[in-house]
Amino acid sequence: MTPFLVCQFGKSTLSNLVKECFGSDFPDILRKPQINYAFHYLQALNAQSVLLESEYIDKDFLEDCERYYLRRFGANGHKCARLHFFSEQVTHQRIEELLNNGDETKLAELQACYLGFMVVKPLPRTFIGKSCFKQYKGFNVDDTKRLLARRYEVNLFGISLSVDSIAFQEQDKVVSACATTAIWSALNALSWIPVRAIPSCSEITSNAINFIHGSSNSFPSRELSNKQILRALDVAGLRYHAEQLNRVSQSELIDTVKCHVDSSLPLILGVKVFGLKNGAWLEKAGHAVTILGYKTGIEESGLYIHDDRFGPYARAKFIALGPLSLPDTQKQTWGMILQARDDAGNWLEAHEVLVPDFLIAPMQKKARLPLSFAINTCKTIVDNIAEEFRAVAPSGAEPHRLTYTVRLEEIADVKTRVVKSVPAQSFRDTNGTAIPLTSEQRVVWLDEKNRFLTWHFARLQWVAEFKYLDQPAFSLLIDATEIPQGNAVSAILRDSPIACEATLALLQPYAGKSSEANEGDKNSFFDSFLRKLHQRVEGLSHHLDITYGAPRAPSYLKSEEFAGGDIVLNGSLKIFYDATADSIEAHFPQQATAANPAPLIWAISHDGALLIGVEENRMGHPCLTGFKPARIAGELHRLSNGWAINAKSGRYSGDYSDKDSLLENALRRFKSTFAASSAQLSIAKPTPAVVPVPADLSPRSGSPS
Repeated sequence: MTPFLVCQFGKSTLSNLVKECFGSDFPDILRKPQINYAFHYLQALNAQSVLLESEYIDKDFLEDCERYYLRRFGANGHKCARLHFFSEQVTHQRIEELLNNGDETKLAELQACYLGFMVVKPLPRTFIGKSCFKQYKGFNVDDTKRLLARRYEVNLFGISLSVDSIAFQEQDKVVSACATTAIWSALNALSWIPVRAIPSCSEITSNAINFIHGSSNSFPSRELSNKQILRALDVAGLRYHAEQLNRVSQSELIDTVKCHVDSSLPLILGVKVFGLKNGAWLEKAGHAVTILGYKTGIEESGLYIHDDRFGPYARAKFIALGPLSLPDTQKQTWGMILQARDDAGNWLEAHEVLVPDFLIAPMQKKARLPLSFAINTCKTIVDNIAEEFRAVAPSGAEPHRLTYTVRLEEIADVKTRVVKSVPAQSFRDTNGTAIPLTSEQRVVWLDEKNRFLTWHFARLQWVAEFKYLDQPAFSLLIDATEIPQGNAVSAILRDSPIACEATLALLQPYAGKSSEANEGDKNSFFDSFLRKLHQRVEGLSHHLDITYGAPRAPSYLKSEEFAGGDIVLNGSLKIFYDATADSIEAHFPQQATAANPAPLIWAISHDGALLIGVEENRMGHPCLTGFKPARIAGELHRLSNGWAINAKSGRYSGDYSDKDSLLENALRRFKSTFAASSAQLSIAKPTPAVVPVPADLSPRSGSPS
């Protein structure tokens, strides 16, 4: 058999290529709604060519074949075919030239026009296997339209290609049910699961029906119950959060979907399907789809789903159910419709309605807290700040506008973003006036940033970003691995110190106190938020960090500073914890009387003590500290009229950005320690740098000076 065939993209060529591979008895693939959808999807991507890889081994079908199809008398074997789609004219000659010389430029050109692939299984009816199509442009550009995707690597006869998508396949009605394919697509959307580690549909079905009372460990499979879906996720090593949707509003579902998709998490949506028959809407069956994206906007909102009966990234449009008079939907006022296009690109009239029934959110095993805890906490914060604002705002003031978005993130990703962050330099109030950031606010912000980055947190965090007047205000981190009864608020990051003054300051009187607002809702961590909001009393360590710099380890040791594996301690070391009535001369008389005394060396220890000693035999500051962390350090020089200190210590003072202010503080420490020498202490004046004179500018012999 010819290893590959290439044709122009078109409806007729799709059917003829598959028939060429599997024989004339293979049915016309264009009768299938999924193929019709795929044709219009690829047509919108400007598909120009299709290549048939006539023999392809698909991992998923191979596993399904071993579990069921291998024992079938009329089995067509385990080999599949694979269709590849391109947005340029691809010919046999072009592929053969690539196979012959592997030109990198030509390979890049082929990748640039690659639209994805579709596996064709040797099954007469349900032959659409793993399919990955390139996404439409215009998604993931802003926060109104987002689709999930991952990178799928493709090897076509040694030619490396790739496509960013989420795999789709149709229900084969034997080794899987619609819920099985929905689970399979959801597992594909979880980026931390390697593609080759994703179980096949037959394995998912086996996991779902085993160990459940009333299940049968056999094929063919019927539709899975909610309990069986959850069992399959259990076996996959995932945690899940599920809820019934009969009392959930359309906007609440959109918010939930947005938070999960923004967290790169898919959802499994269970629906009731209603079809139009003889002018009446009748319930057809239960169904499950995979939610992989959303569209929000004033005019129209919708979801993007993988529906095995329809196609990948199908748009589900929200509608009101009232005018349709659907049976048994009194508790639900809204639903969704899937619309297909005709060959001219026009939307066709919908003939089915999907009524949401339940929602399952699969996620990493350690994510114990569902999204609802983060959402409820944010809502309580917004409501309480709005109430406080109304109490203090003048009559007729613009309503308080505080909004938020929530997503699940790993703490490493959060810290990576915070490292690159800077505080908002100004904030526009309700009158449009720009309020600038003060230097004092910037210092506090930097201190809080460094403290956050150097602290430890749980790996998974619900991150809520708040905006005030449509400008970043603050971010709230909620530990997703915490238990519902825990103290889950990990941190409050002040993105704009000015906006925080206008929002969080309203709740400062309640900081650290229990809130009545949280008494009726135990699914909220508002009390934990108030505890975190409480301004903690900084201890001695923080004071020393601000005054003399955070502790530094000495950057290196000299050979003279250690012997026998131990640090050599300075024999002249004197430690001053408090003020002394004596002068410096009284403690170091040799430096006071010598004609040309060597400078003393000093350091502020990690616990705040003032260390002073004589540098002997090139034994420097580490011999004062015992090689322990210390703060600002330098030299103490005897002058004709007193003493002068500097911050010359390459081992301790080298990387302080605010060295001058720390040295000023150290001078005050010297004066308070040695009251008798206070008037004689100063900061040493920097030695002027000697700038060499270029040779061509130097005075020459015989020339006027």
